[in-house]
Amino acid sequence: MNPLDDDHSRKLFFDRLFGSESNCPEELKQVSSQIIEICGGLPLATVSIASLLANQPSVSVDLLTHIHDSLVSCLSSNSTSERTRQVLHLSYNSLPHYLKTCLLQLRMYPEGSLIFKHDLVRQWVGEGIIATREGQDTEEVAGMYFDELVDRRFIQPMSINFNNEVMSCTVHDVVHDLIAHKSAEENFIVVLDHNRKILALSHKVHRLSLQLGDAKYAKIPANIRKSQVRSLGVFGLSECMPCIGEFKLVRVLNIHLSGHHNGDQELAVDLTRISGLFHLIYLKIVCDVCIRLPNRMRGLQCLETLDVMDTPSGTYVPWDIIYLTRLLHLSLPPHTNLLDWSFGDDLSLCRPNHLQDLCISTPPSSDYDHLKRRMYALDYLMYGHDSLKTVKLMAHGSSVSYGDTSKARVRWVLDKLTHHVQRIEVSPHIPVIFCKMHLWDIQHGNLCILKIAVDGLSVNDVDILSGLPALTAMSLYVQKSPNIKIIFCMGAGFTALKYLKLRFMSGIAWLKFEADAMPNLWKLRLVFDAIPQMVDQRLELFSESEQWKQYLHGTALISIEHMTDLREVCAKFGAAAADLEYVSWWRAAGCGLMEQYHWCDRS
Repeated sequence: MNPLDDDHSRKLFFDRLFGSESNCPEELKQVSSQIIEICGGLPLATVSIASLLANQPSVSVDLLTHIHDSLVSCLSSNSTSERTRQVLHLSYNSLPHYLKTCLLQLRMYPEGSLIFKHDLVRQWVGEGIIATREGQDTEEVAGMYFDELVDRRFIQPMSINFNNEVMSCTVHDVVHDLIAHKSAEENFIVVLDHNRKILALSHKVHRLSLQLGDAKYAKIPANIRKSQVRSLGVFGLSECMPCIGEFKLVRVLNIHLSGHHNGDQELAVDLTRISGLFHLIYLKIVCDVCIRLPNRMRGLQCLETLDVMDTPSGTYVPWDIIYLTRLLHLSLPPHTNLLDWSFGDDLSLCRPNHLQDLCISTPPSSDYDHLKRRMYALDYLMYGHDSLKTVKLMAHGSSVSYGDTSKARVRWVLDKLTHHVQRIEVSPHIPVIFCKMHLWDIQHGNLCILKIAVDGLSVNDVDILSGLPALTAMSLYVQKSPNIKIIFCMGAGFTALKYLKLRFMSGIAWLKFEADAMPNLWKLRLVFDAIPQMVDQRLELFSESEQWKQYLHGTALISIEHMTDLREVCAKFGAAAADLEYVSWWRAAGCGLMEQYHWCDRS
């Protein structure tokens, strides 16, 4: 990265430390300018020092002078990379011990990896490196540690959600080198990297990361005692997977494999000996070849996270995991048969007592009757879980195209969830449609995030959804555009909503957002799809509709009046290539869709 000029360096430094240069107290400007000059326009060095200062209880002339003097003494090299490295060392040494430990744990991942926050947080918890006071939730504290590392610029955000929360990250190569150096220095993690020469290794290994790349053969050095390893990461071809049963005391197991076995699709990675890892707390498997799990896993009574969602067809999770009473986070592969987990006609289940997150991948194609039974079984699996907070149904591959009305769709009432549920996400790519929301305002008072497909959107539906007091983010995929005007009124609920996405799969909707409706809304996304084969029919219907008549009298079809906190509005007409053809066709016919919209945005 090229050095910044003085103006950009000053903006980067002052924005990070004070919000802007104008907010910097006059007595601090001179020494601040000297610090900026020493950083020499190096972006990572500049933002690292600013972040170091921003995380101090207070910023004084004495503190800035101390940092300035420290930089003068350590930045003796003319090399850009060396100067950046020295600044990072200074920032690292200022970290509290608990953050150093969390940061070094990132060495478990290969350089350039995309790392998800929830994975990292659960691994930290599984390793037991998160200290909490009485009454604190361990995962919440771990999440705050992650956010602090982001805030200090040691990890680089990759995806950010509606609430400005970093959901995934990576590590800059210079920071990665620092972590690798400190990890080796402290014997924190032993890394076997096929790209680097293996130096003398300590036989005392508690954290082992096998970063094997495309190596087809790899062997763990004999002096490493596998029985002492507490945390194991394996990244490489499936042929190099070590015998998992030899890691008897492992607590955290993170496996990312790929491989083709010379085109032999019948072969699978044998992980059946996982059943003997009685200390296992965290298990995540990502693989593009079939995984063979043990037939019984009920002996893993310490297990809190089981994530095998990103594995192919043919990976089966044994039904007896329902006896894992400490299981908190469960993500299942596409062909998991929930019906196998039931007993008797009423599908009553022996359920994990503390399950918080349930995520299920749906196969690319599902028979209607099978999917209906699957959803019925899922209802009962969820029923009675007072601790359940998150329910997700994800598409494995591509199940149903947007607007594909030829697919049979399962109508899901979802009336068996407890009121503790905070998040419901159902991919619009799977054929599951929600219906009967009439009890939702009573049952789902804690619901914060909602992402679902609905058959239509009525005034009554809007009234029910507006009554959910905790709803912060909502995405609705509406199969049939409403034929009546949908009005979002001032003082009519949605008081906590920050993000709203409405996607209409079959054309135009008549929408009005009144002044001061949704008082906390930050971002509004509106998407109007069109199905090419329905063009003639939709054109005829639309020309006869009430929306068209109102439009001819000068009424806007989409109206957004002043909304106090609204920061971003995004509207998209025709989401696919075929839909763009549809829009062009309307224009060519003299009824240009875009030109005929009165887009009122006075926010």
